[in-house]
Amino acid sequence: MLGIMRALLWLLLLAATLLASEPSDAAIAARKARRVRLAEAIGADFAVLLGQPLTDVLQPPQEGHLLYLTGVEEPDAFLLVAGAKAKPIAMKAGDATVHVREVLFLRDAPETMARFFGLRLRPDGETARALGVELARAAPAGGAGLARQLATLLPKGAGMRLPRYAGPDGVTLRPMREELLAGLARERPDLKIHELDELLGTHRAVKDAVELAALRRALEITAEALREAIPRIRPGVLEAEIHGVLLASVRARGAWPAFPFVVGSGANSAIPHHFRNDGTLRDGDLLVLDMGAAVARYAADVTRTVPVNGRFTPRQREVYDVVLRAQLAAIAEARPGATFGDLDRAARRVIADAKLGRYFIHATCHHVGLDVHDPGPTRLEPGMTFTVEPGVYLGDEGFGIRIEDVLVVTQKGAEVLSSATPKEADAIEGWMRGE
Repeated sequence: MLGIMRALLWLLLLAATLLASEPSDAAIAARKARRVRLAEAIGADFAVLLGQPLTDVLQPPQEGHLLYLTGVEEPDAFLLVAGAKAKPIAMKAGDATVHVREVLFLRDAPETMARFFGLRLRPDGETARALGVELARAAPAGGAGLARQLATLLPKGAGMRLPRYAGPDGVTLRPMREELLAGLARERPDLKIHELDELLGTHRAVKDAVELAALRRALEITAEALREAIPRIRPGVLEAEIHGVLLASVRARGAWPAFPFVVGSGANSAIPHHFRNDGTLRDGDLLVLDMGAAVARYAADVTRTVPVNGRFTPRQREVYDVVLRAQLAAIAEARPGATFGDLDRAARRVIADAKLGRYFIHATCHHVGLDVHDPGPTRLEPGMTFTVEPGVYLGDEGFGIRIEDVLVVTQKGAEVLSSATPKEADAIEGWMRGE
């Protein structure tokens, strides 16, 4: 089921690509600044970023590092960046040679294929100007083709930095990466290969003004979608209906689902990743709503737990208040220099003191950004955006509770970006009454 949900989300993201608006001047400038920052960080090395390959029907969403640096959603793209202390990249331009510090390789698709898949970017000067990159060239075919291209461009003994593309989101890229490394091992064994994940993860964790604006809008739409769904919650309604309301509300505002939503009631609320959304809401149940809109791929991630009939039972309220106190304790720890571990311990102390520690079965925090689980270090810095989401899952009692907000680290503490959505128990009950 999770595989089907991921495939459906990929289809939605492909559609979003084809309907995306032109990048703003601010977005182009921000991406240029990110590439300059990367070049300064890698010194005399060269960075290579791979894009998702084109598949027959299901197009995976663009790999986050490439998207972060270029804004390119289309498949079969590569990026080569020369470090600030490296020699410029020499590229043929007709009979002349140009020396640049970045080259974006794009698929030069036949007209029929470009029309079929809605591909709009051509490897030419017009695209380079539109995206704010120095040079756009036709992409070589796959990892082996890229290896041959790089073999002619990189100086002797150069250092080359390349992400690992580990984890489930890198499945489609790992074969290409292996082809690239195998080809370079044959043709350029003098190159020194280093990983790039930690550096780019650190860069991506600190959001610039363009990113924060997109995330704030995504959270506004998320709050609006939750407000639209609340009046539909009552005994006898299907989880699927509430799911549909949330999806429709997000799409009606021009955003996209950031991930497969969780709409879990009763025993399903005790399953943190209940993606099936196939149950029926019943009187006395709790309903966990874990959802988020995505704007320009920047993902909101908010969870609220509400009583189906509008009122918590005494036991439900008791546990709810424990989870809320745990979340507030963690939020109080959020400041520059604190770590995810500090916040996690603060939340767990509250839950453990209530004798519920063994029912808190996941981490308290994760970064959010272009990916709903964005990469990044665990030590907080100003500009980082992340979630705080303690939960208690009492399967034997037929309910679970999770409360999740998105925060941004400020110079002295942190701001809760999702504060427009109620979360105190009394406020939740008032929300359910339409107050």
